[in-house]
Amino acid sequence: MMTTKGKAWRLIAVLLTFVLLAAACGDDDDDDGGGGSSPSATTAEPDASSDDDRDDESTDDDAMDDEHMDDAMDNAMDDDMGDDGDMEDESSDDGDMMEAELISDECPIPNPSEEIEIDAIGWEFPIITQYAEELEDCEEGNYRFNLQFLDSVEARSAMTQDAATGSPTFELYQGSNAFIGELANQGFLMPLNDLVAKYSDQFDLDEIDDAFWAMASIGDRIYAVPMVSNTMHVFYNKPALEELGLAVPTTFDEAFQTCQAVIEGGYDIGFLYMLSAGWAWQIEFDSVLGSMGVTPIDPQTGEPNFNSPEGVAAATTLKRMVDECAPGIASSYSTDDVQAAFQTREAILGHTWASRAAGMDDPEASIVVGEIEFAPALGTGSGILAAPAYIDGWGIPVGTPADKVEAIFLAMLAATDLESMQAAAEFGLVTRNGVSHPNGPRDAAAAQASLVNGRGADLTHPAAGIARAKLGEALITILDGTPVSEALAAAEAAYRAEAGDQGLLN
Repeated sequence: MMTTKGKAWRLIAVLLTFVLLAAACGDDDDDDGGGGSSPSATTAEPDASSDDDRDDESTDDDAMDDEHMDDAMDNAMDDDMGDDGDMEDESSDDGDMMEAELISDECPIPNPSEEIEIDAIGWEFPIITQYAEELEDCEEGNYRFNLQFLDSVEARSAMTQDAATGSPTFELYQGSNAFIGELANQGFLMPLNDLVAKYSDQFDLDEIDDAFWAMASIGDRIYAVPMVSNTMHVFYNKPALEELGLAVPTTFDEAFQTCQAVIEGGYDIGFLYMLSAGWAWQIEFDSVLGSMGVTPIDPQTGEPNFNSPEGVAAATTLKRMVDECAPGIASSYSTDDVQAAFQTREAILGHTWASRAAGMDDPEASIVVGEIEFAPALGTGSGILAAPAYIDGWGIPVGTPADKVEAIFLAMLAATDLESMQAAAEFGLVTRNGVSHPNGPRDAAAAQASLVNGRGADLTHPAAGIARAKLGEALITILDGTPVSEALAAAEAAYRAEAGDQGLLN
């Protein structure tokens, strides 16, 4: 395998509680997920903003007319459908694509009769690295993988541009539910329902809960195989805080006091938030606003709630995080930079993605192995934590040669089967119920608390993607001196104009 490397909400959280606690206790025997109903009938629509390293400020097209969307998808799938509307079975008895024998126990799928080369693109963090190694197991057969890992901003941009050509260079895209939704709404991803239904029993896909399938879907169309569950919470260097005589903050008010004490103790960073990109401001803004019990738009009518006293308070909180707790740093650090800051003891307190917890104990990258501990995300006193819920998954772009689609999908299943997720659980949260790893990341309790008590997944209203895009574009201007109230007013004006033009406001 060639690799190019560059720079749940309450419903799912309750289901994850047992898994996380089992991982924290080192129990690797509980691998029998409860499972829900068949994943072929999902009903929720994913967001169109970002995921683990959602470094992109591109505008999505959540508001695409449903009829136009259906036509685009139907046309895109014509070559892959039989007369009865089902995906044609490429694994026929005459062996045109697949031979009967399986590749191996580690890659339990039919070996293609001819070499299948798959170019994949995404961005890398520890659990994704493990899934890439699971793909590599299939190279014992006639699969060949070329994996390109870029900085997440670059990867998202590259995938969007690649898909827009209609003849994509890459056949496998990695992304969050938000990015998957963005691509799907533009007609760039293939619906996978027929293949999911075909292989559901063989690969126990009902062990992946319906809530995760919903996050990988728009309406009843599935666009990705969910493999990672993610949220955000507090990271802290326990020995360093103890040396300063400081406790871990639980609210933003406490965090502002603590960050000043950390800086006075000789550190340049008092509390680190990643606020260098528009998507990051939007995610964190939605999370702080959600911790106040307010959604950015009304889930039914689409009317904006973000330009409000609560919205001003949420954006002001983030501005203070930049100005008071990490001056000159929070405005320029990417998610990779935040991870590295903790690994090198540059930062001893902050907030980032749960998927980065495993990197804290990587002796090849971290000088603080065993020092970093984890706590739930901060709150505003309402009982709701400022933490989101996300997934990451793999999808197949429209324009992929029809004779390769099923082979690509089977490779995705081989790399996300039970054995693969048991291995991946060493590095983060997976999506099969009941899967744990004895050496899993030590942030299980913090991640569980943030998922159970957090603001949850992004809204699925057709105009929600527009709101996210306009908020990201406007909020980042705060770094250049735009007053908070002006930034929110600009976001509302831009949102009303675009959502109104598309008839999305009731």
